[in-house]
Amino acid sequence: MLHEMNLRYIVSVMSLRKLIYLSILLVAVTIGFLSFSAANAPNTTQNLTVHLEDTPLENSWTKNLRDTNWRAYLSPEVKNTLNIENTNASLNPYIALHNSGATPMVSTENGVALWGNCRTINVSTVFESSLTQKNELFDVVDGVAEVVSSYTGLQMSNSSNYKSLEKVHTNLPSPEKGSILIIWVSRNSEALSSQQLGTTEVWHTIESDGTPTITRARILLSEKIVERYDTGLIGRDDNIETAIMHELVHAVGIGHSTHKNSFMHTELADETFATSADIAAMAFAGSRSC
Repeated sequence: MLHEMNLRYIVSVMSLRKLIYLSILLVAVTIGFLSFSAANAPNTTQNLTVHLEDTPLENSWTKNLRDTNWRAYLSPEVKNTLNIENTNASLNPYIALHNSGATPMVSTENGVALWGNCRTINVSTVFESSLTQKNELFDVVDGVAEVVSSYTGLQMSNSSNYKSLEKVHTNLPSPEKGSILIIWVSRNSEALSSQQLGTTEVWHTIESDGTPTITRARILLSEKIVERYDTGLIGRDDNIETAIMHELVHAVGIGHSTHKNSFMHTELADETFATSADIAAMAFAGSRSC
């Protein structure tokens, strides 16, 4: 019998702006991490805070025989980050990812929880009816999903339309199996505390062979992020696009990075971007065969 569990992230998220074309975004993000110097940039503002439930293996990358079925393009630098550049050496992306500062969201002795890469993940968006800018917010989600799909190799199908609900209470809509549900709520919604701008929940199941597999996820976002923050490029600098990408990457199984300029760090710095370790971790997230 399969047992389903969930892990919750409570987050404070950032800003919002119209998307630019996906190809330009991908180039900008890639150039960002290639050109980054090792110098430490000052970080004076706490932009993103995540509180993670205690998990004994939360920072451990553990091996599963169904991993490394790569679906995303691996550049030479990413291969080097994953320690798989030399095909004559034994593959050990697990230690390499740990040493790079990337962490998994859920880890067990039988591997980390990831989505199987043979199925399409359905991404859907729901808004409280009182929210304005629904079309713009929907476009942000659509663009972020495309970027995450590109870096992971996971197939994500964003629904062509969003749904509206009169009011979202603490009894939240549940994501269907095989889907990521993104819910935008009003600033005074009971679904979030006054200190919360968003939450992400991920469910995973333990299969008969012990493999932990993500089955569904839910991201909850408040309209306060629209009122409070500016806009920007996906995965670049402290903005709502980067924050939603941070959330969506959690939903595919990646935890936080110890690199303070990583967009997966607990705080988004002024100079935040997708590092080579982030890109390697995202590629790994899409490498789990079914």
